[in-house]
Amino acid sequence: MSEFIYQKTKAPCGIAVEEIYGADEKSAKVWKLFAMQILSEADGDYREIAHLDNGAPLLDGVPQRVSVSHTSHHLVMASIPKTPDINLEEVSPRTAIGIDIEKADRKQVVGVREKFLSADEMKLLPDVPESDEASPESVKDLILAWTCKEALYKAALGLSPDWKEDYRILSLPKIADRCSAATPDRYGRGAVRLPDGKVLDMLLSSWMSEGEVVTLSFSPKIPIFK
Repeated sequence: MSEFIYQKTKAPCGIAVEEIYGADEKSAKVWKLFAMQILSEADGDYREIAHLDNGAPLLDGVPQRVSVSHTSHHLVMASIPKTPDINLEEVSPRTAIGIDIEKADRKQVVGVREKFLSADEMKLLPDVPESDEASPESVKDLILAWTCKEALYKAALGLSPDWKEDYRILSLPKIADRCSAATPDRYGRGAVRLPDGKVLDMLLSSWMSEGEVVTLSFSPKIPIFK
């Protein structure tokens, strides 16, 4: 019987990344409950995962921005140092981070690519044929774009409504084979247009973990773990 595996690393960008995977024999619903419990108990003191009204996660009573994502049997959480000077219910360049994870072979993304990618973003990707003909690499390229969009959405707390125009991929990151190899020379760039018209400049970092694509979006102005 497989076991839960917990690990914590620091990405080259200075963001802490915690992962839980394994225990594939459990149903996805039960697995998530166990994984969230493990995540809450890891790293010393008990950490209660709470949520803002819009669904964005935060550590209850702790002034620290976190972002969480999961697939059926893999959970990731990104965090930056505490920022007691910032209201975490608002979007700020000092706290804008988002993380997303998705299975690299999820072909469903092929059929919906025009719903989340703008015309300019489609040009960043190789031509992708229909779902039943798409190569594994073409699918992974689209999964990368999907996770970039999701990570940008989470960094902005989902406050902007238009996936195509408010969350923009300017250049795609190069996928590293592991978190520690996702160095600055592999970063992509993104931008988020907020409801007040301001634009957040964002960096994008991506790597593979257990056969899945993980993407971080973050503002260059965030505090980082040294």
